[in-house]
Amino acid sequence: MELRYLSREEKALSRRLYEEVFVEDEAAFVDAYYRIKAADNQILAAVEEGHIRSMLHRNPYTFRLRGESVRADYLVAVATELPFRHQGLMRSLLTRALMDMREERRPFAFLMPADEAIYLPFDFRLMGNEDEEGLADLEEAKLKETYDLYIEKDGDYERRHISWPEWETTPMMMRPVHLPAFAEHIGAEEEQSLTVEITDSILAGNQGIFRWDFTLDGSCLLPAAEEPEVSVAIADMGSFLCGMLGAGELPGVGKAKDKEGLLRKLNRIRVLEGIYINETV
Repeated sequence: MELRYLSREEKALSRRLYEEVFVEDEAAFVDAYYRIKAADNQILAAVEEGHIRSMLHRNPYTFRLRGESVRADYLVAVATELPFRHQGLMRSLLTRALMDMREERRPFAFLMPADEAIYLPFDFRLMGNEDEEGLADLEEAKLKETYDLYIEKDGDYERRHISWPEWETTPMMMRPVHLPAFAEHIGAEEEQSLTVEITDSILAGNQGIFRWDFTLDGSCLLPAAEEPEVSVAIADMGSFLCGMLGAGELPGVGKAKDKEGLLRKLNRIRVLEGIYINETV
């Protein structure tokens, strides 16, 4: 079994698997998807003798993250042929995709889960996506007033967007991919430093002990040799940065030597206060 990205010519071959798995999607939508989204996305597949047995699609998006443009991939069309399920193909594809995205300095990846339990072992967690009605029609100037993270509706967005009935409430899961690139956008209420140990069983580049230096507008993670003040799993770090876990809820905090001092530092961190993503694919 070969894991590789499909060529532009091969992408159409993946439609058979898409239609086999996502039977609820109308033919007109699948037509639009393969005409618009597959034109410039990346399809990572497990290929056996020319047959696509498993796949995932990396659909590119540009976000506004606290006023700056960042690129991140929306993982969609995660599918495996029925006879080839439970053989580790999807784990291999997700692991490869995450590693590739980290090489590209993507701060995070996101997806809309059919079942949250599938993605928990890969350290994806719910990201606190806003579900207030009427947001889909708001202009960027209005979104900027309330949200720290939202999709930038630029020319590339308009070119790639599929005009299809969308829903307001969209549960999304996120995972930090290149943690230092994410941290660049996370400031604190005052300048401070925190020594943190990050554990990440999939992306070795995120794992280790780091000195986390904060300014008011951002922060920097650099490898450190000193004793960490706290140890945090990458999934919990993602939940914390997205405002889904409070400082006191981080599992490692209770084991800290100076719990009160650590909590003061963690509570000063300016985690994301508003996230809004409303995309089908």
